Amino acid sequence: MIRVRVVDSHQVVEKIEVWMMSEPILVDTGRSTCGWSFWGSAFSCEQLWYRLNVEQRKLIPAAALTQGSMGHVALAHHYARHGATQAGGFNYEGVQATDPDMFLDPDEAIKEWCRRAMAADGTDGWPYVANTMELLSRYAQRGPIHDRVVGVEMPVAMVIGHKEGEWGLWLEDDTVEPTLLDAPGLEDPHPNVPALQHGKPIRITKRFDLAVTSHQDNRTYIWDHKVTGGGVGGKRAEQYAIDGQFAVNRIAGRQLWGKQFGGVLLNLCQRRSPWTVSRQVVPETPFRDEAFPTQLWRRAHRIADLLAAKAPIHQWEMTQSELACYHRYGKCGAFELCRFG
Repeated sequence: MIRVRVVDSHQVVEKIEVWMMSEPILVDTGRSTCGWSFWGSAFSCEQLWYRLNVEQRKLIPAAALTQGSMGHVALAHHYARHGATQAGGFNYEGVQATDPDMFLDPDEAIKEWCRRAMAADGTDGWPYVANTMELLSRYAQRGPIHDRVVGVEMPVAMVIGHKEGEWGLWLEDDTVEPTLLDAPGLEDPHPNVPALQHGKPIRITKRFDLAVTSHQDNRTYIWDHKVTGGGVGGKRAEQYAIDGQFAVNRIAGRQLWGKQFGGVLLNLCQRRSPWTVSRQVVPETPFRDEAFPTQLWRRAHRIADLLAAKAPIHQWEMTQSELACYHRYGKCGAFELCRFG
C-alpha cells in the first residue's frame, strides 16, 4: 500500500512524501548483547555468569522464560497499536508510527513469535498461546489507555565515560568521551562475549518495555512489564528496587526527560486466575544509583581479566549463599553444576 501526503500545495510535484507500507511487523522484544540479562548475573555470581555467557547454557526454567517473553510480545503490540492511533503517533526505532497496522495484531504477534522462536532455537511457545491471549484479553478489559505512549520496546545505549568533565554512565552520543576497557589479552573478544574487548567502550543497552507520559501529571514514566505465575502483592516493587536494571532505567530516564521524568513503574501481570494486574512505583535508590557506574566499571574489568587469562572455572567466584542459590523462585539453574561440576 502507498500513502501520499502533499506537504505544500503550491509545489505538489517537488514536495510529495511517499511511504511504502510493508507487511505488519513483529516488535523486537529480545535481549541485546550487553543488556542487564548479560550484566546482571556478573553481580550476583561469577560462575553463574560464566555458565550463562561463556558456556551458553540455558539455566533459566524454559516454561517461565517462554511465557514471560510471550507476555511481553502481547503487551508490546497492545501498546504499539494504541500509540499509533494517537495524534502524531509515536517514534518506533526512528520511524514515526501513525498507523496501527504497522504492527501485527497482538494475537497474530504471539503466533509469529512462536514460529520464529521454534525456527531459531527450538523454543516451543505453542502450548502457551491460548493462555497468553487470555492474559491480554483480561488486561485489555481494564479499560481505555489515557496516558500517551512515548515508546514501545524503546532502545537506549549507555556508555561509561566523561561528559562535560563529569565521569559517569551516559546516553551514548558524540559528546561522551568513553572510558575504555583495559584488559590486555582480550584484544580479540571471546566469541560468545563480544561486548567485552580491550580498548573498547564499556556499554550497557536497554529496551524500555514502555514509556508513557501520564495524563495526570504530564510526566514521563518508564514501565517495566513483569508477567508472572506468582503473586503480585504490594511489596514486589520493593523487591526489585535494588535490581540493577532499574538503576539503568532511572539514570537513562533522567538524562532523556530531565525534570519531566516521573520514575519507574512495575507493571505486574498475573498469567493465571485471578489475572490480577498491579502497577507499583519502584522505590528510588539514589545512593546505589550514584555508585552504579563505578560498580559496573569494576565488574566489567573483573570478568574481562578472567576472560583474558582464560581462567579455569574455579577461579570464577561462587556465591555460596542459600538466599542466592535457593531463592524465591526455587533453586538456581546452576545448582547441580556447582555441586558436581
